[in-house]
Amino acid sequence: MDDWKSTAWQERALQKPVRYWIRDEIEEIIKEEKIDRKKFHEYSKFNYDKIIRKFYYTFCDYQNFTPSVIPLTHNHMHIRKDLHSIGIAGVLQTCNWTEYLHKIRTEIPESAGKCFLILSEGWVYEGCPEEIFQVLNETDGWLDDFIILSNRFDWFIIHDDIAECAILYYKKI
Repeated sequence: MDDWKSTAWQERALQKPVRYWIRDEIEEIIKEEKIDRKKFHEYSKFNYDKIIRKFYYTFCDYQNFTPSVIPLTHNHMHIRKDLHSIGIAGVLQTCNWTEYLHKIRTEIPESAGKCFLILSEGWVYEGCPEEIFQVLNETDGWLDDFIILSNRFDWFIIHDDIAECAILYYKKI
């Protein structure tokens, strides 16, 4: 991507509320990288809530904590205790965003098909893992926490921006 200070789209984005900045950046990445919208796209705005709520009621401890779906930041979520979790990547381990994302990508099974990408600001995308990671690799500073969610709702990976780490959660079999 071009230097962010010289792009007209960023000047326009700065005029909007902060939660729209990353959405505008992702849209620009899709255009610049010529990503096939059949392989990565913003999910239906009419169904955002359905995906976020299904995620919440599948993986969060809503019985012991008041539902607080947005913002979807890791430190505000109460993940259910009956899930397995594995720390899979840390920025300090790699000191490189591309390597960090590659470590996360290797945890997604080839059989996963399309996944959901949920941003902490509440935006929901659907796409193939390769395209999701192509977009994530091009982001430039406006990305906070994000969740990569199986379309079968049996696992998810969350990137925690504050702790600079990624954790895989999955249902116990």
